[in-house]
Amino acid sequence: MKTNSAQPTAAQGSGLAETGTNDNTAAITGVAAALIVAGGGTAVAVRRRKARRAA
Repeated sequence: MKTNSAQPTAAQGSGLAETGTNDNTAAITGVAAALIVAGGGTAVAVRRRKARRAA
């Protein structure tokens, strides 16, 4: 007679992938937004500087 040594899924806890939000999501989003704003500001500053030199 064979015995099954594997425990039932309910006894092992859920084997499902973790879904939902991560605690770091807000921080990552904030840093990304800050980088986008900084890049946009740099682009505007460079354009203004070039326009002043050309005029």
